[in-house]
Amino acid sequence: MSDTTRTPQLVFPWNGVLPDADAIALRDIDIVGVGAFRRHQLEILSKNKNLIVQTHGMQIPEQVSSIYQAELLRTLEWLRPFRVEEGERLNLRAEQERVFESLFPRTRKHLGVAANRLRDEYLENMEWSSWLLQDHWRYFVGYLRQKFPGQADILELAHWEWVQAWIEVQPFDGDSSEEPGVLALNPSLQVVILSRDNLVLNRDKGMYAFVYSGAKNTVVERPLDVVDSLFIDLLQEDRKYSKKQLLEMAAISLKATPQPSSEALEKKFLSLVSEDIIKGVPA
Repeated sequence: MSDTTRTPQLVFPWNGVLPDADAIALRDIDIVGVGAFRRHQLEILSKNKNLIVQTHGMQIPEQVSSIYQAELLRTLEWLRPFRVEEGERLNLRAEQERVFESLFPRTRKHLGVAANRLRDEYLENMEWSSWLLQDHWRYFVGYLRQKFPGQADILELAHWEWVQAWIEVQPFDGDSSEEPGVLALNPSLQVVILSRDNLVLNRDKGMYAFVYSGAKNTVVERPLDVVDSLFIDLLQEDRKYSKKQLLEMAAISLKATPQPSSEALEKKFLSLVSEDIIKGVPA
């Protein structure tokens, strides 16, 4: 372990700045089974650095140990690290506290003096049931909903931050429609509703879409208007439409007066395609 201690360790979320060292240590609790943006970051690292993967199998919850082992092997197959070794035992409580601050910075600030108490209560009452540190916070928004029923400013802020963190690591299946000319929603699509103007986020009341864009290699945010929402709704539940069929259904469904022109509908559709919210090969 002597040379491991001299190897810089990269923890996630990562800001994308490449360390100066030739070799970088990565922890299984940050990288195993990830997809979307984090996998893209790891692929950048693998092209520029010698990667050392540190495993912590003895600290992984027993109920997910077999799944963890399978996902670890899959991750190592595509990441192809320089070396794999057993990592030093982690202080998981301290690690979870750090992750909380990274995932919910604005929520934490907005909660003020109550933030650490709520964080500690959550950690004491919620069992870690994954191998990824970040996954432990997937119920935090629901936990806040129990603590602050009806307080939309806090709940919507936490949801906003969590959705982006969740998209960052999820291995989404089926990146686009397999049928030429058939459209589909980006499988990473998440919608956040702000019931009022949010001064912390500096966002107006309304609906916002978040997706991982493989073309742009980032999480894309887009406010949704009535027409955007209609296109998304029409493609829900794996409904199959060509571009022509989707535009026709949108024109029929719109009850606005006056209705947007066919040119305006197509422009709106193409903007959703350009931002990877709608995927597939337009006919």
